[in-house]
Amino acid sequence: MHVCRIRRNIVCYIVLLLLLFCCVFIYLRRPKREESLPVQKENQIWKEKCLLPSKVELPNLPHSKLASLYHEYISSLQFGCDSIIRLGEEADGGWDICDDTPYRPGAQCLVYSFGIDFDFSFDDAIAKKYGCEVHSFDPSMKVKEGLRTQNVWFHPYAIGPNTQIQRGSHWPMFTLKDLKIKLNHQNRPLTALKLDVEEWEMFALPNMISDGTLKSVKQLLLEFHITMRPEPDKQRYIRGLNILIDLFDEGFRIFWTKKNLFCRFTSLEGDIERTGCHELSFVNINTLKTGL
Repeated sequence: MHVCRIRRNIVCYIVLLLLLFCCVFIYLRRPKREESLPVQKENQIWKEKCLLPSKVELPNLPHSKLASLYHEYISSLQFGCDSIIRLGEEADGGWDICDDTPYRPGAQCLVYSFGIDFDFSFDDAIAKKYGCEVHSFDPSMKVKEGLRTQNVWFHPYAIGPNTQIQRGSHWPMFTLKDLKIKLNHQNRPLTALKLDVEEWEMFALPNMISDGTLKSVKQLLLEFHITMRPEPDKQRYIRGLNILIDLFDEGFRIFWTKKNLFCRFTSLEGDIERTGCHELSFVNINTLKTGL
């Protein structure tokens, strides 16, 4: 009996040693934040240089190369935001913002939100959490213009590349610059600009970049539609990549990205399943230099 007790003790010791070894192994193998992400004083900017070819080179690339460049780029993070907050619905309708100190909405924050479709969850949430003045835009909704809830105004206007009455729908369309003038916000920076406008961002963004209105935007929340369903052709990829290059040059860095599988398609090149819609959140690192 004494021998059996000794044997049991030896087995217990061996088991304990094995458990201890496993714990040490797991601890040593754990991912270390400081090794995987470059630490800086405030926020972590990972991509100092745009990894895309120049605009001049894009037309000379084959469709397969353009597709690879686009889908790799739009699925990659470029900025390390320590505190990302989901505002609004967890599923469709909510958006992720960077809550790090230099980009966090503060006093007198102003938010423009385009594309509502009767879901005001993001608009209401950012107004409630930060006290922002929020303006919601959607011409497709039969809702009266004016103050909807505390700090949230609704306007039945569309965003586009020019200011006019849209053909067919007869919706009033504005450039971002003209809309800010109309609402007497031309001298106020936008804390956040949300665009979920079913491909109209492809036409509106180049105008915002060319007239300089985007320079005063701290965070850009964008559903980017390279296509709604079929595989994009070469010209669509070039147009999308040109916009992404311009956004990078303006200081916008992706800190959050998500595929919208509603727009998924199977590429004819290599039978690869991809999606033509991505939800992106950017911070504008240039606003730190201008003190906005």
